[in-house]
Amino acid sequence: MGSVRAGFTGAVNSEWIKFCGLISNKVLAGVTFVLIVANAVLMPWAYVLRDRGSVQSDYDPYPEMVIDKTAYIGLILAILATLVITNEYRSGQIKTTLLATPTRTPVLAAKAVIVAGIGFVIGVVSAGIGYVLAPVILARGGYSYILTTSDAVRLVLGSGLYLAVLPILGLAVGVLVRSVVGSVLVVLALMLIVPYVPQIFSAAGAIITQYFPLQAGSRLLTVIEPGSLDPWAGFGILLFWTLIVVVMAGIAYHRRDA
Repeated sequence: MGSVRAGFTGAVNSEWIKFCGLISNKVLAGVTFVLIVANAVLMPWAYVLRDRGSVQSDYDPYPEMVIDKTAYIGLILAILATLVITNEYRSGQIKTTLLATPTRTPVLAAKAVIVAGIGFVIGVVSAGIGYVLAPVILARGGYSYILTTSDAVRLVLGSGLYLAVLPILGLAVGVLVRSVVGSVLVVLALMLIVPYVPQIFSAAGAIITQYFPLQAGSRLLTVIEPGSLDPWAGFGILLFWTLIVVVMAGIAYHRRDA
């Protein structure tokens, strides 16, 4: 048991060193953080400076405006996670990785821990900064919103959880597809294109659309509306999708040659 723990700890340390060793990884993670914080600042400012005569501007400020683009910005982390594994296949480094850790499960689990941990920190910290700055910005225009404790937990913690799970899904896609370009295309298709296909064939397609990964998981970050999918239920659906793809990736990872 101790050797298993040692192997996993070593794998995590190794994956962290490899992650930090590539500037592109740091850049993509940094860009994600900056974009989310920028949105958190710009959305309240946009509300304060909005054209009062515009019909589109006739709404009250709401807490979710701070992180309402996080769902789509988070795709950068999903793509980053695919690159974490596909770049190893492309360069052949995966063979060295598996020689150092012959048992494959710790390697895949370590990669998941790294990308999930980075996503969680980015989500929680960026949302926290946003909810500190947004009320100050809105107050300059004489505006405010009501943020209950339960909503604060959902929005801040939910940002971290959403950005932790999405990269794991991206990582699993990368394991299955292996190709850098192919993995990125599959992630984008699964998140942005395929979910809206049902709407083309049926008016009821919108109901189906909300059960796809991004659309369901992002319910944690959006306004709660009567009759719509519950935020935590939506996150559960994202977890379910991720579990399915991870299991498929795990089977392929163990059965295929490096």
